[in-house]
Amino acid sequence: MKSQTPKWIEVGWRGIMLNNGDLWIESDGKIQALNYQSTFEINQKKTLINNDKKKLHSTIKVFKSPTYKIKTKSYLIRIDELANGKYRYASWKIGKSESSKPDLILSNGELKFDGSGGNHNITFRKGEFSYKVYRGVIGEKDAAEISLTVEQSGKIILQQDGQLIY
Repeated sequence: MKSQTPKWIEVGWRGIMLNNGDLWIESDGKIQALNYQSTFEINQKKTLINNDKKKLHSTIKVFKSPTYKIKTKSYLIRIDELANGKYRYASWKIGKSESSKPDLILSNGELKFDGSGGNHNITFRKGEFSYKVYRGVIGEKDAAEISLTVEQSGKIILQQDGQLIY
């Protein structure tokens, strides 16, 4: 079997990448991202996801990959990526378990990035309600890592900061 020589490509002020994005290095030499996964890692990820699915209520066991598990003052929220590239939101009042039927399930969530820094939100709509989960990757030192905002007809009716569980 012939070994391939890694291909480095300079991508301007952002640095360089190896093998179509397997490894990204910033112009100052710091590793920005390592996107390569070995066969072992891929299999381990599948096992972890399958074990996670076993703990869930039957109504939410089908998904491509888990995205977020969030705990706010009032809710446990789970967001999963579905096979169609959309996202699903499931929530329980604090104290309930993921093995119980979710109090609310929303589908067709859309992911939108705010610039190139990593901050993003996933928005779900149901009738006159809009549920927005905002993930702040770059921001003020004491800012919440994630937050939930619920609007009814464009008016904020709930806003809670959250903590990422994974």
